[in-house]
Amino acid sequence: MAALILLFYFFTHYDASLEDQKGLVASYQVGQDLTVMAAIGLGFLTSSFRRHSWSSVAFNLFMLALGVQWAILLDGFLSQFPSGKVVITLFSIRLATMSALSVLISVDAVLGKVNLAQLVVMVLVEVTALGNLRMVISNIFNTDYHMNMMHIYVFAAYFGLSVAWCLPKPLPEGTEDKDQTATIPSLSAMLGALFLWMFWPSFNSALLRSPIERKNAVFNTYYAVAVSVVTAISGSSLAHPQGKISKTYVHSAVLAGGVAVGTSCHLIPSPWLAMV
Repeated sequence: MAALILLFYFFTHYDASLEDQKGLVASYQVGQDLTVMAAIGLGFLTSSFRRHSWSSVAFNLFMLALGVQWAILLDGFLSQFPSGKVVITLFSIRLATMSALSVLISVDAVLGKVNLAQLVVMVLVEVTALGNLRMVISNIFNTDYHMNMMHIYVFAAYFGLSVAWCLPKPLPEGTEDKDQTATIPSLSAMLGALFLWMFWPSFNSALLRSPIERKNAVFNTYYAVAVSVVTAISGSSLAHPQGKISKTYVHSAVLAGGVAVGTSCHLIPSPWLAMV
C-alpha cells in the first residue's frame, strides 16, 4: 500500500478542466453503478460456498480496491506517461473499475483455493496483462475503449482457468468442502445476481462517449437482460419434472442477454433485435 501511495504522489494529479466538471453528476452515477456491480453484485454472487461465504465478499472488496488503484496507474503509464503525469478523470476511474471486474470474474475459478497473498499477485498480474492486451488490440485494430472492454468476460474466464490449472495438486484436505453450496448463502448469491441484472445497462454503456450511443446501449441492454430472465426462469421450470426453478441456472442465465449484446448494444437500432 505504501508503494501505491508513493506512485500516486509522484505521478498523478486530478483533471481540473471544466469539460470534466460539466458531466460530473452523470459520470459519477455511472461509476457508482459499476462499483455496486463489482462490490455487491459479484461479491454476493460468490457467497453461496458453504465454508467461504462471507470471506468471499471481503476478498472481493479487497481485490476491487487494489485492482482499481493499480489499473489507474497502469492505464496512465501506458497512455499518458510521456507527458510526465497521469491525469485522473472520472472516465479513467470507470475504465479502471471495469479492468478490476475482470479479476473478480477470474477469481471464481480459484475461490477457496488461494490465500490473500496469492490474490494480490493475481490482481496485479491480471490487470497488467489486460491493460497491455487492450493497448495491443487498440493499436492493431484501431478499436475504442468500449469494444476492447466488452471482451473481458472471455479474457477473465481463460485467465481464471489458467490460474486454477497452475495451482498445486492435489488440493489441501477439506478444500472440496468449500466448493459446496448451502441454502441460506444461496439467497445472498441471488441478491448478487439481482444487483448485476439491475446495473448491467450501466456496465455496457460506461465507456461510450456519445449520448445517443449511451442511450441505445442502455435501452438495448435492458431489453436483452429482461428477455434473459423470462427465458431462463421459464426454461428452468419446464426442464424440471416438478416445475421447480434451478438457482444455478438463474444465477448464470439472467445475465446472458447483457453479455451477448455487450459489444454491439450501441449499434442495435430496434428493441426487438436486442431481445432476439
